[in-house]
Amino acid sequence: MRKPLIIAVTGLLFVGIAAGPAAGQCNRQCLEGFVNQYLNAMVAHDASKAPFANNARYTENAKDISLAKPTEGLWAASTSLGDYRLYVADPQQGQVAFVGLVNEGGKPAILSMRLKIENQKITEIESIVVRNMTEANLWTMKTVPVEFTRALDPKERVSRQELVRLSKGYFEAIVKSNSKLVPWSDECYRLENGMWTAGAKLPPELAANEPKNAPPPKTAAKAASGANTPPPSPAFNRGACTAGIDSGVFALIESIDPRRTPVVDEERGTTWGVYVFNHPGVKEVKMPDGSIKPAAYFAGQPNSMPISELFKIKGGKIRDIMAVGVINKYKSDSGWK
Repeated sequence: MRKPLIIAVTGLLFVGIAAGPAAGQCNRQCLEGFVNQYLNAMVAHDASKAPFANNARYTENAKDISLAKPTEGLWAASTSLGDYRLYVADPQQGQVAFVGLVNEGGKPAILSMRLKIENQKITEIESIVVRNMTEANLWTMKTVPVEFTRALDPKERVSRQELVRLSKGYFEAIVKSNSKLVPWSDECYRLENGMWTAGAKLPPELAANEPKNAPPPKTAAKAASGANTPPPSPAFNRGACTAGIDSGVFALIESIDPRRTPVVDEERGTTWGVYVFNHPGVKEVKMPDGSIKPAAYFAGQPNSMPISELFKIKGGKIRDIMAVGVINKYKSDSGWK
């Protein structure tokens, strides 16, 4: 029987159970176990149910929140967990990412987060929470995309460094309106806050859940638009992943910085990172052909968006893209370096 692990966090006494392999040797199963402990503690509003380090740091939508006595965010308001659970494990770095659904008083929210594990304790929690979700968004989140759960054949794998390069290169392609800067799978598609926004078709396991009367992406975006979601725009289309990038519609983005990719699952070819989109609120943009057109969205609305993005890179090509992001004050950052 394992002994209780007693840890103090900002003056409070928390009791947890050490789990998994010896300190510093946390494999996939061990890392996912920490996520589950954390989530159960969160919805119970009881930090003693998870093993936090003395200096554990928690941010929600780039804002620091104390774990000692949280009065806001998911630690104060969550009531239950949804069935959707997607994990990205990085045993090499002792980090794990998660995307899932959480209920707050019966209202669903998307949670994308990263945990860092050191010496069998949770030292960092970085979370992005998107609220105001509706069925117009969430039908794509009834089933986890199969490719995110599959180990790649060794012939389909690339190095850790290449996974990071391709993930960050995606944002360089957006900023420069040039999709040729990174390689794309013919099966590429993109989900943004649950909405299907790019890709000619979805994987079969997701397509099977599409409602017969599902609204087009612009309508879905309008229904979901609120304090934490972007407004409807021509950028919400279902053409090839490269089409929106090459169209120039994203020229209204001033920069995407910082670009952080802290979690890399080499076995599955998956990465999780947080990238901050800075929108100065311009009203017009210069298109690739030199013409001037009205900004597609955020015209006169300067803001910055910390967005967690998951990529599945198969055979050296970007295949699955899942973005979860919120709108914050212009020129604010992700809260992490």
